[in-house]
Amino acid sequence: MGRSTGHYAQLQRVAHAQGDNDRWATTAPGIDERSVTPLTDLGLAELATPDVHAELTAQAGRPIPWAVRLTDDGWDALLYAQTQPAPGPRAEAPKSGLQEVALRRSEMDAVRRYTDLDGQLRTPPAPGLNTAIRAARFDTEANRWLVHLDDEQAQSLARALFLQRISGSAAAANRVAREFGVIYPARPLRFTPASKRAEADAT
Repeated sequence: MGRSTGHYAQLQRVAHAQGDNDRWATTAPGIDERSVTPLTDLGLAELATPDVHAELTAQAGRPIPWAVRLTDDGWDALLYAQTQPAPGPRAEAPKSGLQEVALRRSEMDAVRRYTDLDGQLRTPPAPGLNTAIRAARFDTEANRWLVHLDDEQAQSLARALFLQRISGSAAAANRVAREFGVIYPARPLRFTPASKRAEADAT
């Protein structure tokens, strides 16, 4: 699936207008306060405060009504989208006593792609996530990779699927949230994940 959300293209426009990572972008072709609202709503970009407006106006010698720049999530979403998937090793040593998340092949590829960017992302994968991915076991009957994660690693996995959502399809992030309650950015659940319902039915 292509980048149907349009977020990726808008991220590119803001990054191009912003130039240096620490600079602010103002009105430019395809960029205005309304057009960047989807990015700011997702935490991919931030609007300048009144104090920053005043500083930018003084520097420019003309009124600067608003300015925007990408957040770390925004820059990482761009980097993630521009990187091709890379296959990872498939060791079989799942951990016990942790939350089990069952990933489709394409979802596992997306998370491996994320962990392969460790050292380049502004917010790196959680400690141990790469190890958990390497230890995942493939269940041939379910056609799923079974990954055992602690809470921090589960949030980091959700961030990988969040970045995939921005650069392409939201299906993986939505499915993992619905079935396992793993969501990025973290927020209180207003539903019972399918995995928890199954546990309750079994008791």
